[in-house]
Amino acid sequence: MLFIFAAIILTAHAASYGVDIAESISTSSIQCLRNLGFNSFFIFRAWRSLGSFDPNAKSINENALAAGFSAKNIDAYFYPCYSCGDPAGQVKSFWNQVTSKKLKFERLWFDIEGKWSSSKSSNRKFFESLTNEAAAIGIKSGIYASYYNWEDIVGLDYKFSRAGSWPIWYPHYDGKKTFSDFKSFGGWTSPYMKQYNGDMTACSHDVDYNYRP
Repeated sequence: MLFIFAAIILTAHAASYGVDIAESISTSSIQCLRNLGFNSFFIFRAWRSLGSFDPNAKSINENALAAGFSAKNIDAYFYPCYSCGDPAGQVKSFWNQVTSKKLKFERLWFDIEGKWSSSKSSNRKFFESLTNEAAAIGIKSGIYASYYNWEDIVGLDYKFSRAGSWPIWYPHYDGKKTFSDFKSFGGWTSPYMKQYNGDMTACSHDVDYNYRP
């Protein structure tokens, strides 16, 4: 009954909905999610906070394609490992895996949260090395961060030089499919996408719900 209700709610709005996931998922389960109304886009984890390529990334990518998503409607996210160091090397290693495994997706989101250092200056350098390498390679990218994570990690006075061309995806688990709650930070005055519910169970998987107009 909950799933049916969710599907009705989603289809009642002329907007785009999708999930992001950090675990292995089958084609049939992705189709199940599509049937609930999360059929506009799909986002999967491709780089883990351990500092390594996600071993499930290739199969998830293939299953999303098989479930009916085009490569243009599939994104991946990259959770960097601060303690591992060498941010540029992490991006290079990631991209080598993407090309060798022939992954097909539209945009890579850098997930800026979790445990970084207590030095905002050091964190900024790490962040800039990550994003500069992605830009140098030519990876179509965006940033996932909340106002508060940004404040804690790099500081609210830090403006990302690529905010004008790299979109922001932000989390706020208020269940509302609107951007009215967005607070400007990092050089972004308007968001691209919102993660409006987190750690939800749908089609027997732990997923987050996302909205974009």
